[in-house]
Amino acid sequence: MKYFLIFSLFIITSCVSSKYPYTYFVDCEKKFSEFSDLSSCAFKEIQKECNNTTNCRNENTRFVDVMKRLQIMLENNEISDNEAMFRYYNLIDFEESKFTTMRNNDLSNYYYYSNNHYVRGIPSCYFSRTGFCY
Repeated sequence: MKYFLIFSLFIITSCVSSKYPYTYFVDCEKKFSEFSDLSSCAFKEIQKECNNTTNCRNENTRFVDVMKRLQIMLENNEISDNEAMFRYYNLIDFEESKFTTMRNNDLSNYYYYSNNHYVRGIPSCYFSRTGFCY
C-alpha cells in the first residue's frame, strides 16, 4: 500500500500541465495597459516558470516569438503603442478562439450523417448520375 501511494503521488505531480503562453499575457493585461509593460511582465513570468521546470516549452513558441517581435518593433519606433496593442488584441482573440474551438470540437453529427456527403465537405451532387447539381 505504501508503494502504491508513493507511485500515485509521483504520477499526480509529474503530470501537472503548464499554462498556455498567451495566458501569461492575459494575466499581465489585468495589471498593465501599455504594451511594453504588459509584455515585459509576461516575459518575466514565462522566464520564472521556465526556471522552475526542466522542460520549458512556453519560451520558444511562435506566439512568444511574435510578441517579442512586437516589443522590438515598439522599441525601435516602427509602430506605436496603440498599434502594438491592436495587434496584441487580435492575436489574443485568435489564440482564445482557437482554444475554444478545440475544446468544443463535436464530431457527433459527422458520424450520425456518415452517408451525407455534404456534411463531410463533398457536394451532395458529386456522386449523382444526373450530371448537374441543383
